[in-house]
Amino acid sequence: MPSGGGTHQPLPTSEETAKAHEAKLHLDEQVEHDENGERGQWSGQFDFLMSMVAYAVGLGNVWRFPYLCYKNGGGSFLVAYSFFFLLAAVPIFIMEVSIGQYLQRGAMEMWNMCPIFKGVGIGNVVISFMCIAYFCVICAWAMYYMIASFNSTFPWETCTNWWNDAKCVTGKEHESVLKTITKNLTAHNLSTQTSVEQYWERRVLMQTETIYEFGGIQWELFGLMALSWVIVYFALWKGITNARKFVYFCALFPYFIIIVLLLRGLTLPGAGTGIYYYLTPNVTKLMETTVWKDAGTQVFYSYGVGFGTLIALGSHNKFNHNCFRDAIAMCFINGGTSILASFAIFGILGFMSVTSGKPIDQIVKPGVGLAFLAYPEVATNLPMKQLWAFLFFLMITILGLDSQVCMMEGLYTALEDAFPTHLRKHKRVALGLMCLLFFILGIPMVSYAGAHWLTLVDAYGASGYALLFVVFFEVVGLSWGFGAERVMSAMKEMVGFRPPIVFKLLWKYLSPLTAFFLFWFCIYYYEPVKDPNKQDYPWWSNVFGFFLSSCSMVVIPGYAIYYLATQNRHLSLKERFLKAIRVPDNIHTGATRRAAELKVLQH
Repeated sequence: MPSGGGTHQPLPTSEETAKAHEAKLHLDEQVEHDENGERGQWSGQFDFLMSMVAYAVGLGNVWRFPYLCYKNGGGSFLVAYSFFFLLAAVPIFIMEVSIGQYLQRGAMEMWNMCPIFKGVGIGNVVISFMCIAYFCVICAWAMYYMIASFNSTFPWETCTNWWNDAKCVTGKEHESVLKTITKNLTAHNLSTQTSVEQYWERRVLMQTETIYEFGGIQWELFGLMALSWVIVYFALWKGITNARKFVYFCALFPYFIIIVLLLRGLTLPGAGTGIYYYLTPNVTKLMETTVWKDAGTQVFYSYGVGFGTLIALGSHNKFNHNCFRDAIAMCFINGGTSILASFAIFGILGFMSVTSGKPIDQIVKPGVGLAFLAYPEVATNLPMKQLWAFLFFLMITILGLDSQVCMMEGLYTALEDAFPTHLRKHKRVALGLMCLLFFILGIPMVSYAGAHWLTLVDAYGASGYALLFVVFFEVVGLSWGFGAERVMSAMKEMVGFRPPIVFKLLWKYLSPLTAFFLFWFCIYYYEPVKDPNKQDYPWWSNVFGFFLSSCSMVVIPGYAIYYLATQNRHLSLKERFLKAIRVPDNIHTGATRRAAELKVLQH
């Protein structure tokens, strides 16, 4: 019986009940479509963490970090690296991931909450675009060496191949023979080349002397690059959240190879020599500007901030996922991987130093050359050399492919959020066309001048000035536009606690100042990009390089000017600016969708 004095609410009829049930089912279908169709979400507890490992742990950890660490005084470099790790890598990494999860949007559309900074999202996409254009080329190089590793005698071991010339030496010649060869070449102003170098330059790359000598296409690399893009496409065609097996394999398998190489490297004769060079601190190096420049740029590049990929990966999280815990864990996993890989690499390089009688600084070469010149030479002298060479180049291939898959996901997510009608409805076709576009853009980099062009795109377009510039404005936009306090509150709303107050200080002051300082540092100590022979590229190539850098930089002030000139024209310029930097009251987050769901259910 109804309580006395209360107002009766008539019981719903069977027809109304049926309609309410039907509406709930329709709502559930909409929610499921939003979570699993339009924006897929990670289904497993560790899916997000594994995706970040697959993306952020890459070639920079395995080769670039060990080289820079030795070049800049071993332990001294670790001090500088730790400084930038704490001031920049950790806070920016956490901010990107948490904002992506909170807003459930990619790098471009998330800036609707502070539209004057939307150019930052475009800059993220442009930098990612530059990097994606050449990553499959590196995968093709690694595949080429991986296939060559099956030969009983490595093709880079001898000087009797069709690509070798009179300058070729294997390093195993008798001292008197080597002196005779060197004397004869010196008389003609020539110098020796190792068989490894000639294999790399004259067989794998078929490299021309200068960047403007296009030559032709290296068709074997062309085919392997095509295969790489096919793998990337099929890893993504159902969405990265459905590619669990691929993500887990690519994230974990390199660690198995690193550990195997570590155990093997530490048991080689002379391994202690390499470890000594790696860890011995050189305090005077800390007074050199190059140490801080190299450490800072390595931190930003290695942790993958500024590409928009971390924002996209975070956007696939459930709203209440503990992204803070995963981001902190990932930062230490990334740094730990660099240190672990360094022990493995320097153990092997110590072995090579002892057996060849050369100091390590004459063995190790920076960047791409370290992987494709130093290791083949080392593998030649290892027991079971075919196995070690195959495993190493398989690792390089996997590290390249998993980073490429995650960067493609970041780029596609940003574009998909901006153009949802077409890109979500026809995802497989659009993704295929995008992969085809990047494949075409990669063709010049598998030409005979390809390594020159890749060096230029990597140095100017995908790292250095452009990356630091975009990261600076990204942190300013998030910590001052959106607001560091809002980021703290968003974290509280998502994971149930506010991060320590020190993060607010880092986000508002120390992290942007670090990026700003490094940017002007790189400008002040600018040196033109050089070819592998340490010769300057022609002036026009560096001009082209600055054009590539400007593509991601000019869009930030450019979009701000465009927005102020075209939006809210009925307001004064000051009012437009204040409106452009003010976060709207009806900002859409992962929580608003849940609130809308509850509201419909109540009705």
